[in-house]
Amino acid sequence: MPKTNFHRAERSPELRTIVSLPEEVARIRDLAEAWIIRNIGKKGLFTYSINPYTGEKSEQNNELRQLMSSRTLANMSVANLSLRPVHRRNLSFIMNTWYREEGGIGYIEYDGKSKLGANAMLLRTLAASPHFEQFQSKASAAAEGILALQNADGSFRPWLKEPNYSFDAKYLLTFYSGEALVALLEYYIRTGLTRYFDEAVRSAEFYLEEYVRNIADNYYPAYVPWHTIAYRHLYELTKADKFAEAVFTLNDKLLELQDRSYRIGRFFNPATPQYGLPHASSDGVYTEGLAYAFEMAQRTGDEVRAGRYLDAIMLSLKNIASLQYREKLDESSLPFYAYRGAIRTNA
Repeated sequence: MPKTNFHRAERSPELRTIVSLPEEVARIRDLAEAWIIRNIGKKGLFTYSINPYTGEKSEQNNELRQLMSSRTLANMSVANLSLRPVHRRNLSFIMNTWYREEGGIGYIEYDGKSKLGANAMLLRTLAASPHFEQFQSKASAAAEGILALQNADGSFRPWLKEPNYSFDAKYLLTFYSGEALVALLEYYIRTGLTRYFDEAVRSAEFYLEEYVRNIADNYYPAYVPWHTIAYRHLYELTKADKFAEAVFTLNDKLLELQDRSYRIGRFFNPATPQYGLPHASSDGVYTEGLAYAFEMAQRTGDEVRAGRYLDAIMLSLKNIASLQYREKLDESSLPFYAYRGAIRTNA
C-alpha cells in the first residue's frame, strides 16, 4: 500500500499528529491484537465485547463471533510461536464443545443449531492453523459439511440444523454464502484438492449471477466483502477477468454507503437505513474488502479505481482509529489494560 499520510486526533482534536498510513494501520492492529490476547479466558474463549466503564460483558456473543476470532488467532500464531498454546487451547474448546461429526460430515452445533457461516469459519480456522496436519481429518469433514449445504445450482442453504423459529434464508445467505466460498477456496489453497476448487467455482457462478449481474435487484452490502475476497482468490487462481470485474462492481456500489459528511469514514448512509445501523465490525470487514479491491485495481492497471478505493480506505481507517481506546478513561472503574486497544462499536 502506498505511503499516504493523514492526521490522527487523540483525545483533543486540536492536537494533530501526522502519521503515515502503514504506521497507523500497524498501530491499530497491534493494539487490537494485544487486547484480543489479553481477553482470552481460561477455557480458550474470547471476550466479544465489554463495557469499559462497568466491565459488563455483552450477551450477544455466539459461536460465529467466537470463530471469527479463532481464525484471527490461528493466523497470528503462524508467525508468533508464543501464541500457539493459546491457539491450541482455543481449538481444544471448539472441538470438544461445539464440534460434531456424523457420517463424514463435520459441523459446529451451538444451542441446538448448526449454521453455514459457523462451519465456514471453522474450516477457515483449521486451514489457517499451524497445526493443520493434526486436524486434517476434521478439516476434511468440515469441508464436506459445507458441501452438504450446497444445492445443485451452486447456491447454499443457511442451516445444517435449522432453528425452531422462522428465519429469512435470503438475508442469512448474504453473509454465509461468501464466507462458505472463502472457506472452500482457502481449504483448496492449503490442500490442493481440486474437488473443493471446482465446487467453489460452481457456487461462484451462481452468486455472480445473483449478486453481481443482478445487483440492482439483490444488493445488500453485507455480501460485498466476503464475495470480494472469494473473487480475489478466484482471480489469482484463474486470471479470469470476470472475477476482477465482479470485485469492481461490488465495491463501486459499496462506496455509496460510506459516510462523507457527518461521521466521516463509517459505512452508514441514512438514506438507506435498511442496510443496518453503523457498527465498527461492519466498518472493519468493509475496509478489508476494499483493500482487496484496491489491490485488484492496481494489478489490472485501473488507477482511477485504485485511487478511489484508497481514499475510502483512508477515511475508514481514520474513523476506526478514532473509535479505538488509546487513553485511560477517567470515569472507568476498570484497569486500563482491560480495554486498551479495544474498538467501540460506534461513535
